[in-house]
Amino acid sequence: MDMDMSKQQQQQEAGASNNSKQRAVAAAAHVLAVAAVVLVVVWCVHFRGGVVLRSVQNKQLIFNLHPVLMVLGPIVLGGEAILSYRSLLLVPRAARKKAHMALHAAGLAAGVLGVYAVFKFHVESGIPNLYSLHSWVGIAAITLYAAQWAAGFLAFFFPGASPPARRRALLPWHAVAGVLVFALAVATAQLGFLEKLTFLQGPPLRLPKYGAEAMLVNFTALVVLLLGVAVVLATLNGSSYSAIV
Repeated sequence: MDMDMSKQQQQQEAGASNNSKQRAVAAAAHVLAVAAVVLVVVWCVHFRGGVVLRSVQNKQLIFNLHPVLMVLGPIVLGGEAILSYRSLLLVPRAARKKAHMALHAAGLAAGVLGVYAVFKFHVESGIPNLYSLHSWVGIAAITLYAAQWAAGFLAFFFPGASPPARRRALLPWHAVAGVLVFALAVATAQLGFLEKLTFLQGPPLRLPKYGAEAMLVNFTALVVLLLGVAVVLATLNGSSYSAIV
């Protein structure tokens, strides 16, 4: 009996230690999320001249809205939505569920507006759409994000949508799919930073390869990547998602 109690105590201590580490990683993810937004705004406002949805003379300002919204939406707000079940432990279950859905809805809305902005920029600048790997992966990511949100809403939030047994069966798939879509959004951002920086370093701008703007873009991409890693690590065991059901 003493051995059994000792094993249980060790398991409890290990679980507490694991939870503590995951909370620390989640806290790091929050810091990285703020840093990612600040860096991409500094890049697009300070170095690229600002962000607008309509511009007659400088169409590049329309494009600048795209990286800001894509980082803020599917990555930062999407990441915060994923972390909400670990970060809001003192909040009632129903409120956490609402926060999760609302953050994802805001992230999806920002992402859709970001996609609209880049299509608008291309059309008004006479640039073809959907010719790059970044654009292909990006369309897949935002489409899957929308599908994941709709599926989660219908399965876990819509009144009387699913019986408890079905929700419990769907929960692991929903959690894994959410993390995979988030990872795809982060990968899309990496492709986007690389593509844009390659354009800026070519003619006619010929941005210096070791200049301040180039370093800022690379550092922003690195912060976004670390944010993605932190969010995934903070949700590895999936135990915090039990509150969805």
